[in-house]
Amino acid sequence: MGNSLFIGVDVGTTAIKAGVYDAQGKLRASDRKPMKVLRPVEGWSEQDMTVLWETTLSCLSAAISQVDVADVRTIGVCGQGDGLWLLDADKKPLRNAILWNDQRATAQIANWIDDGTSDKLAQFCQTANWPGTAGACLRWLADEEPATLGAAAHILFCKDWITYCLTGEISTDFSDATIPFYDLENQRYAPEAFALLGLPDLSEKLATPRRATEAAGALRPALAQQLGLSDDVSIAVGALDLAGMMTGLGLNTPGDMCFILGTTAVFSYIAPPAAAADTIDGATVHHPFTDDWIRVLAPQSGASAFDWFAGLHPSAFGGLSAGEIAEQINEMAADLAPGSNGVTFLPFLTGERAPFVAPHATASFLGMTSKTSKADMARAVMEGASFSLRHCMQSAAVDPSDTITLTGGGARNKFWCQIMADVLGVTIVANAAEDHGLWGAALIGAASAGLADPIRPARVEDNLHYTPDPTAHATYNRLFENYLQMIALSRGIWDIQRKAT
Repeated sequence: MGNSLFIGVDVGTTAIKAGVYDAQGKLRASDRKPMKVLRPVEGWSEQDMTVLWETTLSCLSAAISQVDVADVRTIGVCGQGDGLWLLDADKKPLRNAILWNDQRATAQIANWIDDGTSDKLAQFCQTANWPGTAGACLRWLADEEPATLGAAAHILFCKDWITYCLTGEISTDFSDATIPFYDLENQRYAPEAFALLGLPDLSEKLATPRRATEAAGALRPALAQQLGLSDDVSIAVGALDLAGMMTGLGLNTPGDMCFILGTTAVFSYIAPPAAAADTIDGATVHHPFTDDWIRVLAPQSGASAFDWFAGLHPSAFGGLSAGEIAEQINEMAADLAPGSNGVTFLPFLTGERAPFVAPHATASFLGMTSKTSKADMARAVMEGASFSLRHCMQSAAVDPSDTITLTGGGARNKFWCQIMADVLGVTIVANAAEDHGLWGAALIGAASAGLADPIRPARVEDNLHYTPDPTAHATYNRLFENYLQMIALSRGIWDIQRKAT
C-alpha cells in the first residue's frame, strides 16, 4: 500500500474527530472539535445538521492539512446512532436532528411497554425500544409536527448525513439501519413495524442497507478541490460508532465481547443470527460488513456515574483536576473491602434502557447509616456500575469468554478495572486508547477501496490485563444477588414517582 493514508471521521454527540492513519494504524494527524447539543426544552436533545456538517468539514480540513494530500486514498465515517435525521425533497435538513438521548417520547415509550407494543416491535428488530430511537421520534413528529413529517423525503442517521455531504449520494449501512424498523430474520424493512407505532409505511424514505465497507461514492469534485484531495478518493458507506469501535478493536468474530465504560456503558458481543426470543433485552445491530449480529446492552450510566459523584465533592479534594480527584477517590475506596461497608448504589441517574427499559427509574444509595463515608459511596458507585454490566451479561444469557475487552474512559481507572474483573469473574483486557472508533472508521474507509482487511486490523494494541481475585469474586456473587433484589423492590417506588409527576 506504499504511503497510502486513510482518513477516519468519528461524529460523536459532543465532539467530532478526524484522524489520518497509515496502513499500520499509526495516527499521523488528527483534529477534534466540540459540537453543541441543543436543549430547547427540558429533556430534549438536538443538533443543527448544517452546523454539524460545517464542523465536520473544518475538522477534516485541519487534519488533512498536516499530511501530504497526495497520499490520501479513502475516507470512512462512523457516527452516533439512532435519533432522527430528516431531509426534504431537495435533500436539505428539515429541522434540527433529534438525538439518541432525547427524552421527549418517554411517556409514549412507557405506554408502548404497558400495552405490549414494544414487545411486538422487538420481534422484528430484536431491540427493546427507547425514547431516542427513530420510531419513537417519528411518532412524536406525527403527533406534534405533522407538516414536518409530511415534508420528509429521506430518513437518515448521523453518519449518513455526513456521507451524503461528502459524496452527494444517500446511503446507509446495516448497523445503523437495524433499529427499529428492520426485520432481521427476513432482511427487509417491515411495514408491520411502522403500523405497530401508528405510522404509515415509511420504508421508501429509508435507504436500502449496504455493507459499511462498500463505496458510497467518490468525493464531490468541488469538495475535493476545497480540501486539496483527488476526486477519486473513495468514501465508504460507513457505520454506527459502536460498530466502528469494535472494528478498530479487532472484535469481529462470534464470541468476541467488549465493555465500553464511557459516558454511558455498553456490553456488546458478536453472535450469529438467531430467532427472536419471547422477551428481548437491549438492542441488536446487524454487523456492518459480515452476516453476524452485534448484540448490545447499553445502560444509561457508565463513567458518568463516577463523574457525577466526583462533581458533588470538588472542594473535598482540594479543587484538583478531574484525573487527580479520581485518583484521590480511588485511594480512599481502595482501603475498603468489597461491598462498600453495606452500601449499594443503583446507577439509574437518567433512567435505564438495558438490561431493562425503565425511563422513570431513578438512582439511589441503599444501606447507608450514620457511619457511611464518601469512600463507601465512591466504591459503591463503581461497584453499582459494574453490577449493571454483569446484569446485562446475565440478561443476554451468554457465557463470558475467558477475557473481555474494556475500553472507554473507565479503562484508564486501574482500580475500577480490578473491581470489574472481580465482579464479573473474568480477566479484563483494558485498552485506554481513545481512537478505536476513529481507527475503525479509517479501516472501513480503506476497505471500500480494497486497501485493508477490517476483520484483521494491522495495528498492535497496548493492553493491560486484570485477573479476578477468587475471594472478591465470591463476595460479589452474593452482593450481585442483593443488587437484583433491590432493583425488583425499587420498581414500585419508580411507579409511584412516575404517577406523581
